Amino acid sequence: MIPGRAEFSLELRRLILRERPPMVAVELPGSLEDVYLQALARLPEMSVLLYADPNDDERAIYVPVEPCDPFTEAVRTALEIDSQVVFIEPDFGARPHLPDIYPDPYATRYIGIERYIEAWRVHPNERTEEVAAHAAGMAWKLQGSDPLARVLVVLSLNLLDPVLDAMETPQDQPPHRERPICACSIRIRTV
Repeated sequence: MIPGRAEFSLELRRLILRERPPMVAVELPGSLEDVYLQALARLPEMSVLLYADPNDDERAIYVPVEPCDPFTEAVRTALEIDSQVVFIEPDFGARPHLPDIYPDPYATRYIGIERYIEAWRVHPNERTEEVAAHAAGMAWKLQGSDPLARVLVVLSLNLLDPVLDAMETPQDQPPHRERPICACSIRIRTV
């Protein structure tokens, strides 16, 4: 998925409603789960979740909870059909910097989402130790969920291959660090 893109949200919603998986795993930190679900309940009002950047005391990391985001739609639709939702992103520090450069998502209307993803995977991003550790943390969480359940996993395209590779071997539990979170609601008014 590409974060913040309606094209992927729509396709993801269709997939979840068609397949009705008993479990949906999303690339979101477990420490955000409670406030994320609160923000989700406020939709269509948009919310932004803020927490301190572990590497810089004067900066914050923000997570928008908006209707056109695929992760928002995955959680919202999963709850709508009574699927279990699992937040799989590790809580051990800053998320590694990953390039968010993708081909134009509008192309999915002409070639389909499957071919778009296949074409994107031909030219994967460079992997770093931080990306591998992050992917291993998500793989550990997935490996620890119900082994007999059908699980639909929602990941950013730039983490798809690293997580698939990490799933090939058993992973150790990643370190954990709580994140103090502040949820802010944003009201959009039309004039």
